[in-house]
Amino acid sequence: MRILFAQDSRDRREALGALLHPCKQLLTQPIFARGKLKGNLKISQLTQEDLQKKYVQTVINAGNQVNEALADCEAAREKHAYYHRQVQVLYDAYTGTHELMDNGKANYLEVLTAQESLLNSQLSEAANMYKGAQAVIALYIALGGGTK
Repeated sequence: MRILFAQDSRDRREALGALLHPCKQLLTQPIFARGKLKGNLKISQLTQEDLQKKYVQTVINAGNQVNEALADCEAAREKHAYYHRQVQVLYDAYTGTHELMDNGKANYLEVLTAQESLLNSQLSEAANMYKGAQAVIALYIALGGGTK
């Protein structure tokens, strides 16, 4: 009977060991994997910080693009009034010189010089208008419009 009892208790221990073996692994796994879990946590935290810094830099870059585009629009608008007034004055000078030539008080070379100045001023005004249009397009793109 003693032999059966010893055999029976050994079977019970083996059965209990087989039952607790998966539990033992589940309980000891975090202890032995603690370094790995801490490492993964640290990597995740560093990745999150890196992504936050990239996001902030992207927002700053976008703000700078919008600011530059607005400054270009404003500069073109301010220059437009100057160029427009210059064209008006040179047009008046051209017509006045043409009238003087008609009355014999100016020669044709003076008329051509006045006309050349007027045309150069008109070209400058047109170039400024083109820069203004480019600035508006750049602003539109900086604000998220358009496609790439």
